[in-house]
Amino acid sequence: MVFQRYSLPFGLFLLSLLKLWLVHTDDIYGSATEFDALWFVSAAKHWYWGSEYTWTAFVKPPVYPLFIAIVHLCSVPLRIAIELMQMAGYLVLILGLRRAGVPRLICLISYAVAILHPATQFNRYTMADTFYTAILPLALGGLLLTLVTGKLTYAVGTGVALAALSNTREESFLILPLLIVFFALALIRQRLIARSWKTATRYWWKPAAGLVGTIVLLNLTIDIVNYRTFRSFSKSEMSSRSYEAAFRALLQIKPTEELRFIPVTSEAMRLAYGVSPSFAQLRPQLEGDVGRVWEVPVFAALGIHEMGPWFMWGFRQAANAEGFHKSPTAANRFYRSVAKEIRQACDQGRIPCRTVHFSFLGPDAMPNIRYLPRSLVRNARLFVLPYQRSAGRDDDILTESQRALYDEMTLRRVRTPSVLCDQLWNVIGRYYRYVFIGLSLAGLIALAVLIWRFRYLHVSDLFNSSLILLGTTILTRLLFFSLLDATWWEGDYERYLLPVMPLSSCFLILLLYQSFLVWRRGDQTI
Repeated sequence: MVFQRYSLPFGLFLLSLLKLWLVHTDDIYGSATEFDALWFVSAAKHWYWGSEYTWTAFVKPPVYPLFIAIVHLCSVPLRIAIELMQMAGYLVLILGLRRAGVPRLICLISYAVAILHPATQFNRYTMADTFYTAILPLALGGLLLTLVTGKLTYAVGTGVALAALSNTREESFLILPLLIVFFALALIRQRLIARSWKTATRYWWKPAAGLVGTIVLLNLTIDIVNYRTFRSFSKSEMSSRSYEAAFRALLQIKPTEELRFIPVTSEAMRLAYGVSPSFAQLRPQLEGDVGRVWEVPVFAALGIHEMGPWFMWGFRQAANAEGFHKSPTAANRFYRSVAKEIRQACDQGRIPCRTVHFSFLGPDAMPNIRYLPRSLVRNARLFVLPYQRSAGRDDDILTESQRALYDEMTLRRVRTPSVLCDQLWNVIGRYYRYVFIGLSLAGLIALAVLIWRFRYLHVSDLFNSSLILLGTTILTRLLFFSLLDATWWEGDYERYLLPVMPLSSCFLILLLYQSFLVWRRGDQTI
């Protein structure tokens, strides 16, 4: 009896120790990516808001740099900290699943397939995606605990997790469908219990207010601090109103020939030079060294001299080179001028223009949605890659000062690699994909069973609610980045899909078990 009671926490503890042992000789690798990995440790060193303003100081949201800074303050190596954070996130998810009635063994298997996913090798790099991977299951676990108990404390804690998610990466709008599904499940379930929509609404208004209010309050706080420091009421300068307005105005310009993956073409820029004196000041940079640097990936892939999706970076770098980023106020003024001048030209018919629905996605991208099925298949293949452990090292072009920055902020140390750990990790990386393929094929059969015996499924069943929340999270992220693959740029979405890769394995385990229960329930009624 005692063993049965403590078997799950004991098993979770052993699995956690196994994962920590597998990575105990691993460390953070120094990447020279100025606008990604290197940027995060640099921002963390100054606690994000403490650095002097530059064109990159405020270019990404603040939560992950603050996490690095806090971990550094606590003298914990970042490589271990991110593993602990991810395991904590999945432990909260398992707690939520357990409260939803998922058996101990299924919870234990779900935790194992999550923390031992070989794609977590990305944890060796200082990328916000690894932190997102930790917070996403934490938020899902919080939503499940809130759904089961209706407690205000769980709702507020979940709001904190979701606010952290929204300020870790730019795609915070993916949180909205998750919240819509959660509140729909909560209200429908309570309606079935209370037999009254009014009673169900009265029951959920406090948890809902606590959840949404926490998200709004924390986002508002970050925006206010950003405004006081960087003069932009937004979570990053890339999503500031002035920059978005300028980029959107450039997207409005209709070129003679619309090119896939090229939101702002060279022709559109030439038209903008003629009607916007502000934007024309960037011409020497955009047609010179700055432009040529950002054309490299597009020319390598498509053989054309365009900046493609990297225009958003080239635009900002050119503005900085011309002195418009001397202060945040000057930068905002410049981008507002560009937006105003181009919009006026469009309104007066001086240049051909088009309707723009999204801030960073041109109208020409919409017809390319026809490539979405192909992109879905391409991104689905990322879930079954053989993520082998490589003998990583710092980038060759990393300078001594940059290497010292990594040493300081991540507390990395020279460690002797463990041959046994590497071998075991490579075995996991080699065979995990076959496990996932098997689970996926079995999952299709399980889904067919659930559809066949749909009448035995009930919305009030917390197990079904767990599946719906997990499925919504996975599907929306996969669809969004597949849409970007079809319209924005092809390939290299592994780290963006990392947050839902372990969740997908958990989902398939739960789906298989639920189909077994439904099958057995149906047989017992015959």
